[in-house]
Amino acid sequence: MIFDFFKNKNRAKPGDPEFWKGYLASFEHDYRKNTPIRELRFVVFDTETTGLDVRKDHILSLGAVSVNNWQIDLSDSLECYVRQAYQANGESVEVHGILPNGRKETVDEGYAIRRFISYCQNAVLVGHHVNFDVAMVNKVLKGLTGRKLLNKQVDTAVLARRLAGDSQVYKQGTFGLDSLCQQYHIPMSDRHTAAGDAYITAILLLKLLARLEKRGVRTLGQLFR
Repeated sequence: MIFDFFKNKNRAKPGDPEFWKGYLASFEHDYRKNTPIRELRFVVFDTETTGLDVRKDHILSLGAVSVNNWQIDLSDSLECYVRQAYQANGESVEVHGILPNGRKETVDEGYAIRRFISYCQNAVLVGHHVNFDVAMVNKVLKGLTGRKLLNKQVDTAVLARRLAGDSQVYKQGTFGLDSLCQQYHIPMSDRHTAAGDAYITAILLLKLLARLEKRGVRTLGQLFR
């Protein structure tokens, strides 16, 4: 009975938009625990936002890149700039450099999320402190469908902590993206843009996965253990 409940919960309903029906259909062939990590499709993504309050702030841009067979596929990427009617926050503009009336082509927030859902399908979602980015997407998605993302999620900060020695775990700032880029010798070009941070995080993911593989982590189940 419990399994039937979850199966029904993930089925399309009459009136669901087409992008959501396609998304749900992709989970009919979801990854199993014994799926080798090398066979997974990861979608590494990042959002730049008007602030850090999920309840009141909004997405300014979203960038994502696909990782297949342990390779970053730049031909399979996504970048959206979101049109917003808001007063610019000086601190957030200083970080990401996106102005409300910038010259980049923009789309509305709902369209950006529909594109993202159609793009990611059943991939394993990856981000640095990914819970925040997922929450921002879910806020918009709830208004479009009344539901949330179903994808498995990997946080590169958590993976890095898993690999860290005892002396590192309690050292403040060790697991920030800038610190990890320095530690793993990753160039920080286009830092603080959604697409740039997604690409940097994808490189970090591959470096972390390579080290985990040496520790015997080779399947989806072992990755989430």
